[in-house]
Amino acid sequence: MRWLKATPQLDITSTKLRTRMMALTQLLATPREKAVAIHDFVKSLPFGCSADYSPLKASDVLKLGHGDCFTKGMLMVALLRCAGIPARLRFMSLPVHFLRGIIDAEESTIVHAMAEVFLEDRWIVTDSYVPDEALQLAANARLVHENRSMGYGVHIHGSLYWTGKDDASAQCDEKDPSSLPTVDWGVADDPNSFYDHPSHSELRRNFATRLKWRLAAPVVNKRVAAIRMAHA
Repeated sequence: MRWLKATPQLDITSTKLRTRMMALTQLLATPREKAVAIHDFVKSLPFGCSADYSPLKASDVLKLGHGDCFTKGMLMVALLRCAGIPARLRFMSLPVHFLRGIIDAEESTIVHAMAEVFLEDRWIVTDSYVPDEALQLAANARLVHENRSMGYGVHIHGSLYWTGKDDASAQCDEKDPSSLPTVDWGVADDPNSFYDHPSHSELRRNFATRLKWRLAAPVVNKRVAAIRMAHA
């Protein structure tokens, strides 16, 4: 099955990835229990914006110990495939409002990645692993204080946990139309295979965009750290 295979970014034969997967799942019986354990581990890693995801492999993300929707998603999918659970990434454009307070975006939307996991004969989608718990709780506290529904990387009604039974998102809420995806770009193995596809050429980051993200990433990470500390 395609969604169990290795790719240049999903280096699922990595000893470090397989060792981590075994440590997380060896005492668990069902694919759903294993998927939830992997999700919870990836969620425990601090959210941190990557200046450039393109040279990274899943094992690199594990070593770095932090990531964003692309890199944490890549690690999530790789660990699931290591465990024999089919997984992939779904890419979509979300209204940028959920990032207000940590990213100064000129665009109205931003491409976002969510993991899709094949459990009990159906695909289940989640991105609740993207914000770490400390950041999500701190962001929610700020949103309550400011009487806003979105910002700091989350939706106030977003999912804090994932049970492996239903879809779950930390970034949008199905009852809030203003938070829902504007475009569904489809599925891919990893970020590079998505952007390398000919039909997604319009989304590729040019030199100016890559330079902007290199400059923005440290600012984003500094703001995220301040949000966590303020709530600690």
